This record gives sequence, structure tokens and C-alpha cells, in this order.
Amino acid sequence: MKKSLLLVLTLLLVSQAALGKNFYRYKDNDGRLIVKDYLPDEAVIAGYEVINEQGRILEVVPPEMTSEEKEAARIKEEQLEAQRKKQMEERRRDILLMRQYKTIEDIKRTEKNQTAALRANIDLLNGHIASLNNKLQELQNRAANFERQGKAVPANTLKEIDATKSQIQTNNASISRYEEKITSIEQQFRSDLVRFKELQAQQLIERNRSGGDATNLGAVYSCPDRGSCDKAWKFTQIFAHENASNKLEIVTDTLIVTGKAQSENQISLSITRIPGENESMQIVMEVSCHSSEAGEKLCASQEVTNLKNQFVDYLTERESL
Repeated sequence: MKKSLLLVLTLLLVSQAALGKNFYRYKDNDGRLIVKDYLPDEAVIAGYEVINEQGRILEVVPPEMTSEEKEAARIKEEQLEAQRKKQMEERRRDILLMRQYKTIEDIKRTEKNQTAALRANIDLLNGHIASLNNKLQELQNRAANFERQGKAVPANTLKEIDATKSQIQTNNASISRYEEKITSIEQQFRSDLVRFKELQAQQLIERNRSGGDATNLGAVYSCPDRGSCDKAWKFTQIFAHENASNKLEIVTDTLIVTGKAQSENQISLSITRIPGENESMQIVMEVSCHSSEAGEKLCASQEVTNLKNQFVDYLTERESL
């Protein structure tokens, strides 16, 4: 038993000797290099190096932050956390958006459904206001007749005039609230539509890279920087106007959408500008056709394939203009 204990103590001493002792090296207020075998408070404030007996640096500890630096670090961490939460929320919205809709027509249809009831209420209120205006005119004429006869206008008539005016004001206020709600819904759906097309364009770019079904691939034109892409975007609008079957319905700085194909020989275009790596950008054109067998054949035809190639060639040729 004693031999075993002695062996353990011996091994422990050898292990400690092998590990050696660590030291703390730092500079004092006068810039002198100080080495201690314990960690003084001034080293924590100034920052220090942990070294072994051979002088090899094992760890570098930065100076203790001032209260201002701690506050700045706290604010920065809060900003980073807010940014992370925002990015997570954006990813969640993107997933929901792509699950909820298959085409931009789905988005437009949902928008129309959500605003239909509000527009119906506005129509009802406008009709009510028209009736109230007629009533008000009659009441005011009645009051004027009393005044022309030199008689006092009855109190009931005056009270009814005020009540009618008040109801007209109330209805107009309700119409304003409904219109504001419609505007808010339209703005949200416009934002959703633009983001939906951006996500579709990104998916299309990935399919282009991986070589998917050629009939479902779009045309991708790459711009080296924002300036050249702004220039190309102007020509993109011209191309869409000249080659789509119907007029442009949506034109923004990042999205162009033409009218939906209404017959088997029509095509519609949606063109999206999305950021690439560094300062580069990409302009992605997608072609859609009528929802019929003939429309599907048109979208799979050489004619549409040529149009996609022409789009890239068209912008490439105009790079130097």
C-alpha cells in the first residue's frame, strides 16, 4: 500500500515538473515589460501574455475594456442579434411565400380577394352618401323657404341638417380608412410579388448551374457592377415591350412583368434583377405561356428558346453603347 502511494506521488511530481510553471508578461504604465508568476490587477487592465518557463507564448489576453468599450460592444451585439432575427424572419417569410404561391397570378388573385370586400364597402358607403346628399339638399331647401318667408327654421329641421352632415362626414372617414387599408394590402402584395419573383429567379439560376430541364430554364445575363446593370435594365424594358404579347404591367427597379398570355399563341415575360457576388448582378428572364397543351408546346418550342438566346445577345451587344 505504501509503495503504491509513493508511486502515485512520484508520478504526480514528475507530471507537474513536466508541465512547468506559467508566468504573466505585460507592460506597466511606463511601458516597462514586467513578468510575474501571479496575475496582478494591473495586468488584467493592461492586457497580458501567458508564457511558460521557456518564454513561449501560450495565450494572449487583450486589455480589459473600458465602460465605453463595453457599452459599444453591448450595442454592437444587440445590433447583430437584431440582424440575425431579421434574417431568420426573412427566411421564414420566403419559405411561406414559396409554399403559398405557385405563380404571380396566384398572388394577384389573393390580393383581389382580400380587397374585394373593402371595395364593396366603399361602394355601399358612396351610395349612402349620395342619398344623404339628396336628403341634405331637401332639408336645406326647406330651411331656405322658411327664411324667405321671414320665419324661423324649425329646430327639428336644423337638428336633422346637422345629423345628416355628421353622417356624411362619418361615412367619408370610413371610406378613407378602407382606402388606406386597400393601399396597405396592395403595397404588401406588391412587395410579396417582387420577392416571389426574386426567389424564383434565384432558383432558376441554380437550375441553370446544375443543368436542369432545358424547357424550364430561363435566360440569365450577368452584369459586372450596378452601373452596367442599370444601363442593361433600360434596354431590358425595351426588349420586354417589343417581344411580349401584352403590355408591361409591372415595372420597378428590380422587376418587369408583362400581361398574362390570354391565348395559345401568346407569351408573357417576367424579368428580375437580383444581386450576385461582390458588386455583380444578374438579370433573369422567364417566359410563360397559355395554360393549355398548345401553350405548353409553345414554351417548349425552338421559338421560345431562340427568344431566350436573343435576350442575352441583345443585352450583350448593347454593353458598349
